[in-house]
Amino acid sequence: MKEVMISFIIILMSVNSFCQQSNSVGQQTREDYLKKSKNQKTTACVLLAGGVVALGAGLVLSTREEASFGTAATGVLLGGIGLASAIVSIPLFNASARNKGKAMNTSAYFDVRQFPVTTPSGSAFHSYPALSMILNFKH
Repeated sequence: MKEVMISFIIILMSVNSFCQQSNSVGQQTREDYLKKSKNQKTTACVLLAGGVVALGAGLVLSTREEASFGTAATGVLLGGIGLASAIVSIPLFNASARNKGKAMNTSAYFDVRQFPVTTPSGSAFHSYPALSMILNFKH
């Protein structure tokens, strides 16, 4: 009886350890790439706009004639943060374009097509399902 229980436990452990994953982590659909691209582009636009505003405010604060040393230092710091924010937006724009390109390169969809069939009473159209795939390769 003891051997049967040990064998049963080993079988249960092996079943759990050799199962396939039900969701594929590496594969993303076209909609996933488009959503990711849109989110990256929105983030990049916000960073760029905020960076330009902060850079402009920093320049105004640091170049005023009546500005004290503390105000000028705050302006330089604010301008530096704005410049860094604008620079960080560049890779996000590139990643957004890359993800949009991935979404547009391959697309598959189902389509219902019709073809003419001659019948004894004339001609008619019959529908059939078709799987269409678009592959755009960049050279």
